[in-house]
Amino acid sequence: MDVLERFNDRYPFGEHLGIELTHVEEGYVEGRLELDDHHSLSESTRLAHGAVPFGLADSLSAAAIASVEGTPGPTLDVRIDYLRPATGDIYGAAEVVRYGSDTGVVEVELTDAEDRRLATTRGVYKTNLVDGANPFVDS
Repeated sequence: MDVLERFNDRYPFGEHLGIELTHVEEGYVEGRLELDDHHSLSESTRLAHGAVPFGLADSLSAAAIASVEGTPGPTLDVRIDYLRPATGDIYGAAEVVRYGSDTGVVEVELTDAEDRRLATTRGVYKTNLVDGANPFVDS
């Protein structure tokens, strides 16, 4: 599977959020999200709801896993640490730090346009799905 194509052209949730994958290599991806009014906590200020950076980080993690095995596996657990509010576009880099026979671990760093850290995540994802079948993606 072409990871850029899958996540940029055939990923409805990513399209809804406005996620764009910008770089893919095995075990590592980069992407961005252009912050828009509909991502905001209120009508009076542009401040991302916490689910927005989380959605970007989780999506980048799934793409990083897919860059190793060809398809994204389901999320099993994610910890996120919010370091500063996101008030503009969000950039992220995800790296697979462990890829095992049942699970993989991915770390993500999210930054703003000035390269200030907004959040970090560490997530666990299912790998090597049964019989090579993955019910979480199109066949």
